[in-house]
Amino acid sequence: MLKDANERIQFLLHADQHMAEVVELLKNTNDVLAGLAKVVDRLNGMIEEVDKRAGGVVQLLGRMDRLEEAALNIERATLGVEAALTALPRALRTRITKARKPGVSDEA
Repeated sequence: MLKDANERIQFLLHADQHMAEVVELLKNTNDVLAGLAKVVDRLNGMIEEVDKRAGGVVQLLGRMDRLEEAALNIERATLGVEAALTALPRALRTRITKARKPGVSDEA
């Protein structure tokens, strides 16, 4: 008990030194937090730059998706026309699909 009391008394007698250490720790903490804030600001700047660049990429990817969808729609439409042609009588089909010279009419 005496040892514990002695330690407490020594602590109280040297309180000014302990307070100086606490103040120094707080100053160091403030410096560290200021440095961390600068690093975070730089990272935010980098992230914003990447977002700006990625925005263009996202738009490009969206356009590519729409072009792919359009190509698939054209393919489906072409298949529909081919199916309609196969439903026609053969004589009419061959007349429609044969290669024609420009300026030549069907009337002969």
